[in-house]
Amino acid sequence: MVALAAAVAGCSGGGSLPPAHSRSAAAPPAFLGTAAPAAPHPLSRPLSVRVVLPVRTLPGGSRITGRVLVRNRTGHALHLIGCGGFFAVALASRTYHPKVAWPLCRQRLTIPAGRSSYRVRIVATYSQCNQGPPRDGSPSCLPGGRMPPLPPGVYHTQLFQSLPLAPAPAALSVRVTAPQRTR
Repeated sequence: MVALAAAVAGCSGGGSLPPAHSRSAAAPPAFLGTAAPAAPHPLSRPLSVRVVLPVRTLPGGSRITGRVLVRNRTGHALHLIGCGGFFAVALASRTYHPKVAWPLCRQRLTIPAGRSSYRVRIVATYSQCNQGPPRDGSPSCLPGGRMPPLPPGVYHTQLFQSLPLAPAPAALSVRVTAPQRTR
């Protein structure tokens, strides 16, 4: 636990935000940067996480609220420094690898002993777009700077953590269908 506390003390950043919705290649100044996917070698083995979704099929461009379930078997609460939360979940595929940005702030966040649950928003859109023509793997933004929907297909959930707290859980398959037309 001393190693966990020492490693966490030097970290700032965190969040439970969805994938970064930057409008260009550079992230907005309010964001610290992009986070890596959940670490395969956690700082603390007594923590485990699992992603739970209310549905496994959603139209492109839509969003759902899921949960990250955490099991803290340390026997005590963990007090860490972050910003807004610890987790984000994005949809990824063999060819699409989303990026997640965390807001920049320093807050004391707590993971209680035992079981806890954290809300996460999952969107069936790209995490970045460009004003103008597509470039660097990012599509063009929709009118009003909106994110374009993911194309139909099978994706998998990817858990991002602001700090490497626990091993990545098994990915869940999610089918993205054609966007629903509004009248």
